[in-house]
Amino acid sequence: MTASFSLLALLLPPGGYVGFDWTHFFGIGVIAPFQPPWTKAFTDLLTWPLLVGLGLAAFSLAALQRSVHPASIAAAFLCLPLLWTIFLGQIEGIALLGLVGLPWLAPLALLKPQITFFAFGARRNYILAFLVVMVVSFLVFGPWWNTMLNVESFYTEGRYPQNIALGWLGLPVFLATVWFSRGDMDMLMLSGAFITPHLIPYNLLPLAPSIARLRPRYAWIAMLVSWLPIVCANFLGPWGWYTGWILPVWLWINLARNRYTKREKNEPLTTLP
Repeated sequence: MTASFSLLALLLPPGGYVGFDWTHFFGIGVIAPFQPPWTKAFTDLLTWPLLVGLGLAAFSLAALQRSVHPASIAAAFLCLPLLWTIFLGQIEGIALLGLVGLPWLAPLALLKPQITFFAFGARRNYILAFLVVMVVSFLVFGPWWNTMLNVESFYTEGRYPQNIALGWLGLPVFLATVWFSRGDMDMLMLSGAFITPHLIPYNLLPLAPSIARLRPRYAWIAMLVSWLPIVCANFLGPWGWYTGWILPVWLWINLARNRYTKREKNEPLTTLP
């Protein structure tokens, strides 16, 4: 899959707005100070085709592992977070590759920790892997996460209008959902999205494969609502970006309904990696 998607990327070379972040940042070794200090070591190994190939391959594998129907996978592939990430040349796809390979690829999963951080709570060995990475990185780089948590201070032009993070305002939603999300990687990430300090809709890519867990009708609704931020921002202005919260709410409600309906019927629950 990586080879196939990498060949596909050759048909869409970066330039202009296509692959903007790759061309102006990651591809030339410019890494934001609030990103994990090992980010450059990984991005230096990438090329544009490999960035796209690995990201799409990771998304494909994650969606296939979760899928309930081919139409649900198709809906996942058409969602805004995936297409926006590829269009920008961002590295959320590499972070998703880290989630697919947990616990061994934990450093990759933490390249973009806004959402992936919460996935580590799904299993004990994931938590252990996270602690090992944190301890080793602290010994090598010092308390780098302090810089990451102060991400907003690095934007000299103020808060981006696409940044829909709720921060501590989302704490009540997080507390109301996290207990019912335990043991489920996708639901934990959906819960955690409400308290992450920085969130642009494409940052939701690591949890977007969960669309494939929904029945086709609900998966296609999820795909459609994923595009609301861009559509509504054109009509409502900056406040339109906050319609991006409809997707996480829709996904969590449907995953919770599926999970606890199965439990009531004594059916086996889906085991995710």
